Amino acid sequence: MTKTTRRIIFYFLCAVFFVLTPLITLYSKGLTFDWETRRIVKTGGLYLRSLPQKAAIFLNGEKKNQTPYFFSHLSPKNYSVKIESEGFHPWGKNLEVKRELVTEARNIFLFPQNPPFNLLTENVTSTIPVFLSLPEEKTKEARAQKISLSSLVQILKGNEIYFISKINYNLYKTDLNLSFREQISKEPLAEKGEFEIILGNAPDQITVLSSKKNLYLLNKNSRIFELLSPGVSQARFSADGKKLMFFSDHEIWILYLEDFLIQPNKKTGEKELITRFAQKISDVIFFPDDEHLAFVVGDKIKTTELDGRDRRNTIDFLTAPFPQIYFDGEKEIFYFLTEEKLFSLKLKK
Repeated sequence: MTKTTRRIIFYFLCAVFFVLTPLITLYSKGLTFDWETRRIVKTGGLYLRSLPQKAAIFLNGEKKNQTPYFFSHLSPKNYSVKIESEGFHPWGKNLEVKRELVTEARNIFLFPQNPPFNLLTENVTSTIPVFLSLPEEKTKEARAQKISLSSLVQILKGNEIYFISKINYNLYKTDLNLSFREQISKEPLAEKGEFEIILGNAPDQITVLSSKKNLYLLNKNSRIFELLSPGVSQARFSADGKKLMFFSDHEIWILYLEDFLIQPNKKTGEKELITRFAQKISDVIFFPDDEHLAFVVGDKIKTTELDGRDRRNTIDFLTAPFPQIYFDGEKEIFYFLTEEKLFSLKLKK
C-alpha cells in the first residue's frame, strides 16, 4: 500500500469519525436533527399494538414494520399511521409524537371484512338474552318475580334481587330466600313511574332508567340517585367497570367512572360524545372489548372505537333486516338476530 493510499484512508476515517460521533452522541441522548426545521430537537416514541398481531404498519405512507412495534427517536410532529392486514378493514389515524414522550395506540382492533357467521337456529321469537338463558336462570327469574310482586321492578344478580319499592321509591336488595332486606339508596327517586334497573360488575355500579327516558346514576358516596341524562334509550356498564355507555335515539355517550391511564387518558366523571347519527340508533353494546362498540342504525350493524384522537375508525360490520345484537363477554361470542334467525360469531384474537 502506498503512502498516498494510507493518507487517503486515514483522512477518510477521520472524516467518518467527526461526522458519526456527533450523530451517535445526539442519538444516545434522545436528540436528532430535524431536516425540515434544520434544528436539533428532542425525540419521542410511538408504540402500536393491534389484534390480530403482525399487521403491516405504514408511517406517513411508507411500510415500516409489523405490530406490535415501538418506534424510537422520532421527530416530534404529527404522523399518519395506517395498520393493514389481508382480509380485515384497515385502521388509520393521525397521531402526534411529542418530545420525550411515547405516544401509544394499544387498542387497535381490525375487524374482518367478511365475518364467518354461523347460523345457530331459526324461529327465534324472543330476545337473544332470553333465548340463550339457561333453564335454572329462568326458574330464578320466575321466583324473583313472585317475591317482588309488591315492588315496582326487580332484577337478579346471582341470587340477589334488586327492586324499587312502590311505597317510597327507594332501591332495596334482598335474596331469593328473603333472608335479609337492605336499603341501597338513601333517598327516593326524584320521579315516579316505571323503572329499569341496570347493574354493573361492581357492587356500587347501579343506574335506573325511567319510563320517561331519564337516566339516574347512584352516587356511591352519598347513595343518592343523580340525574345523569334525559332522553336515554338504554345504558350498559363495561365489563372492566370503568365506563358507562348510554345512548339516545341519535347519540352515543360514554361516562368514565374511573381515571383511565391508557392513552387517550380520561378523568373520573368525564363524559364524551362517541358518535351522532340522523337515523335512529336502536341498540348499542360493548364489542369485542371495553374499547369498542357495536351499534345498530337502520339495517346496518356498525362498529366504532372509543379512541377519539383525530377520528374514530367506524365500519359497516353487517347488513341485515331489523337486527338485534348481543355479546357474551365470557365466551367472547357475538350474536345477531334477524328475521327470527340467530347467528353467532367468535372473533379470533
